[in-house]
Amino acid sequence: MTNSSFKLNIVTPTKITEKEITYIRLKDETGYFGILKDHTNFLTVLVPSLCYYTDVNGREAFLAVDEGIVSVREGTITITSKEVFESDDAGKLAEIIETTLAKRDESEIAFRGMLAGIERSFMEKTIKLVKGSL
Repeated sequence: MTNSSFKLNIVTPTKITEKEITYIRLKDETGYFGILKDHTNFLTVLVPSLCYYTDVNGREAFLAVDEGIVSVREGTITITSKEVFESDDAGKLAEIIETTLAKRDESEIAFRGMLAGIERSFMEKTIKLVKGSL
């Protein structure tokens, strides 16, 4: 840990990642903002965006954040989100996002189809029940 570094925690439903960084740029509904060491404590809601941070070796890494919350507390930044994608190559990150969103769309379509079948079955059974009691 250098004199200008601080801890970044990225928390998603599937994992927690901890990093030592020197700078991070994020976006909330008011726009982009940067955070350096010793930033004042605060909390804000992140919007879906492409962000980046600089690690202790001066390497930039990109983050695609799918909404979430960022908190700065006692020198530690915590990003909590449903999904955070990371890469040091913005082009590769775009590819990862595209693939993941396509899979998500397929899953949502399958889920909606399953839900429609359940609703249809429920309505058919309800109609039979009502007709049987008349």
